[in-house]
Amino acid sequence: MITPKTILLPVDFSPSSVRSAAHARIMAKQFDSTVVTLHVMPPMQAIVGEAGSAEAVYDWYNLQKPLLKAQLEEFTKLHLEGCKTKVLFREGDPATAIVEAANEEMAGLIMLATHGYGPFRRFLLGSVAAKVLNDSRVPVLTTTHVEAPTGEVEQIGSIVVAVEIDDRVTKLIAAGDSMAKAFGASLHVVHASPDDGAGTAHFMDPAWRLDVAQILRTKLEESVKKAAANATVHVIPGEAAKVIRQVAQDVNAGLIILGRHLDQSFLGRLRTHSYAIVREATCPVLSL
Repeated sequence: MITPKTILLPVDFSPSSVRSAAHARIMAKQFDSTVVTLHVMPPMQAIVGEAGSAEAVYDWYNLQKPLLKAQLEEFTKLHLEGCKTKVLFREGDPATAIVEAANEEMAGLIMLATHGYGPFRRFLLGSVAAKVLNDSRVPVLTTTHVEAPTGEVEQIGSIVVAVEIDDRVTKLIAAGDSMAKAFGASLHVVHASPDDGAGTAHFMDPAWRLDVAQILRTKLEESVKKAAANATVHVIPGEAAKVIRQVAQDVNAGLIILGRHLDQSFLGRLRTHSYAIVREATCPVLSL
């Protein structure tokens, strides 16, 4: 079961950070966690390259540091009232600093607001979030397009676990089951089968696709039993991100759980689609 004693909350003072802080506060109270708020100031060299003379930017940079530290302290007091907290201020590459801080603080969870900009922001994933998802070995809870909770209890009525049929599937289902029990939620295990008939299977007997889907469903049901979980299994053909988004909407999911392959040489299908799943999700996504 995921019971983080330390939650790392990167803060950039945006509205997304405020919403993430609200979710962090509720989770911290649920698990009696300490929330470590972190603000990372980009290195001065990055700012010098963008505007102004080096001397002017140097003066401005040194003036900003105490102001940002004070702002982080105020943010923490305002948005994490009633929680055990710790404040960290770092300089450097934001994604690298986040991953390093998570390791140093032995965080059990990173809660990260993701940012996409421009008219197609739903289809974008901020570069910092993408790098943290790629590099961190700590579970990451992303909160793209998520509203702040309306009360002091996280309203999670159902949880979706997105899986591939591999050696991690039973562990992922077990993790989802533990979270479902913690929040009193129903559990849905979802697998997007690789061919919806638009590819090579278009030339094969439609019954073949049904047979494959039934085989996959049987394997997943066996994994649910091994995990001693109570879950509904969904095997749906199509693109992973779209399938998972649709099931999450259909069951009004409050959380999506997916697995990230940490072996950098293995570009698994779900890993390939994990960024798309995070981008398109209408609820928080916990990447393990």
